[in-house]
Amino acid sequence: MKRILAAIALTVVASYAVVGYAPQSAEELSGDPKTTPAYGVLILRKVAVEAELADLSAAFTSQHPDIQRKRFELSAISREMERMLAVVKSGMPKLSSTYGNLILRKVALEVELEDMLGSLTSQNPDIKRKKVQLAALEREIEKILR
Repeated sequence: MKRILAAIALTVVASYAVVGYAPQSAEELSGDPKTTPAYGVLILRKVAVEAELADLSAAFTSQHPDIQRKRFELSAISREMERMLAVVKSGMPKLSSTYGNLILRKVALEVELEDMLGSLTSQNPDIKRKKVQLAALEREIEKILR
């Protein structure tokens, strides 16, 4: 299963490289956010997380912390993909691979925060710092789409 998902991910990456995938102008976009580089970045990470989850599921129960962490990450990526699908056509040229990487960083911060909340109180300085980082990143991501 892991090999199949990895092969799919490599095929997607290779197709972007062969086609010379570059950000398109507003006139060239098909109107489908799924054709943007940012969405492609999220697809690649989603496939990787699904492969990791399949490997972990073979070795651990569904209650294992690593499996729960991967499920949380998968749901956060899916949520962000849904948000991308709601972007209006005028905002689609902004959905670059850099934007996709910012979204992945946001997801990583959300996963770290969720892990920390499992073992620390919400008043812990590290949790407060992580929340501030996440809020700042979310503000910057919103600025990009304006």
